[in-house]
Parts: sequence; C-alpha cells; structure tokens
Amino acid sequence: MVAKDPRNKVSSSGSFGLSVIILLAAFSCARGQGTGPLAGLGFQVSAFADFTTSARVYTAPRDQDPFISSFYNGLGGFISAGGDVRVILSRSETVGLTLQSLNSTQTVNTIYGYDPDGSYVGVPVRDGFNLWLLELNGYFNIPIVSGRWNIYLGGGPGFYFGRRNLQIGNDAANTPYVAAFGIQVEAGASFKFADRWGMRSEMKFRSPEFSTTSTFNASSTTYQGVQVTLPETLYGKVDVDGTDFTLGVFYEF
Repeated sequence: MVAKDPRNKVSSSGSFGLSVIILLAAFSCARGQGTGPLAGLGFQVSAFADFTTSARVYTAPRDQDPFISSFYNGLGGFISAGGDVRVILSRSETVGLTLQSLNSTQTVNTIYGYDPDGSYVGVPVRDGFNLWLLELNGYFNIPIVSGRWNIYLGGGPGFYFGRRNLQIGNDAANTPYVAAFGIQVEAGASFKFADRWGMRSEMKFRSPEFSTTSTFNASSTTYQGVQVTLPETLYGKVDVDGTDFTLGVFYEF
C-alpha cells in the first residue's frame, strides 16, 4: 500500500474489427466515386502499442480522514494496444477516432497467516483495472518539416468505460463497469517509409478517473489453509495518471 501525502494535492475486439472494415469500405467507395462529402479527403487507419508509465487504485477515497483517503495501490508501467481511423482534412488539419484497451492487474499486498499445520502462508492481494477508451481528436500539423516526415499536436474529449479488478486469495470481487469522461492532449511524429505505409510515435497526457464499488459473495475465503475475512463492500477510485507513449504503423489511402 502506498500513501500519498494529503498535503499534495468484454471482449470488443470483434466489434472493433468489424467497425474498421465497414469504415474502410465506406471510405473506399466514396473516394472511388469521386463525388460526395468524402471525395478528395485522405484517410489513415492504424494499429499501435502503448506503454503507460503508471496508474493508481485508491482503496478508501470516501474516508473522512484525509490520510486514509489518500492511500492507493500503485501500478507500475504496463503495455496495451489500440487503433484509430483519421480523416485528413487539409495539409495542416486532421481529425480522428481512437479506440484503446488499457488493462493492468498486479499483486499489491500480502496477508500473512498460519495454516492448520502451522506453516506461515502469504495470501496475495491483487488489484488493478480494465478500461476501454474512445477518443475524438483533432490534430494540427506543425509546418517545420516536409517530405515524408510530419510533426503534429492534438487533443480532444474522451469517453471511458472501466471497472476495478480486485482479488484476495482465490476470491475475486464483483465490480460493475462504469462510464466517465475526460480530455487528452498529445504530441506526435510520423514518417512515411512507403507510398501508403508509415510509422507513428506519440506522447499522450490524459488521466482517466472513475469511482468503483466492489462486493464479495462470501464473508471469508480460504487460501492454502489460511482463512481471511473479506470486506462486504469496498469503494475505490481508479486514476490512470501516467504518461502514454505509443508506437504504431498506419496505412493511408
């Protein structure tokens, strides 16, 4: 458990893949016809890997004691994946839609006790989250390079859909998904290594945050002979406060 100084203040991969195919088909048809609102626009579809430096799960954010409410389980850096579709409006302006999944569950504590044989046993406590992000972004190209290189700034609103993952021993808590909103800003650079293919690297600043309610079905659990009392209800808060670094490849048409 980590204390923050109180003085400082479903698998959707199939649906996502189908959506991308439908978007690509629609864009291709519109461009091929040479007419309509999409004619003359450029499009990029990409897939990327993302490294997030840190995240926090606050274990008692509702407690009136500011010291207790500031306790959190810190999650180290983790890797995730995502994809996006971008519409090139002009040489300097682009808009895009990003879908990404962030997941991290780590052992954050151990409860020790003796089993019936008198052996000292540690009961692991695992904490973390699952989070889906859907972001609508606008990008502005910085005209300081030319040719195959491009440098840009971007940002926009985000819709988050997440849940907490909490497990004590072999018992996992029931935590429903909740929705939240936020914003993000980013800076990136891309390089086209072929006529239609390119690579893209970005640094993003965002802080998805949502409150959670977790309940256990039983009042206690037994792990390797050690019995541990389980709390009835736990109120938590997930804050993905780390910086995101992404690296991906895109196809332009």
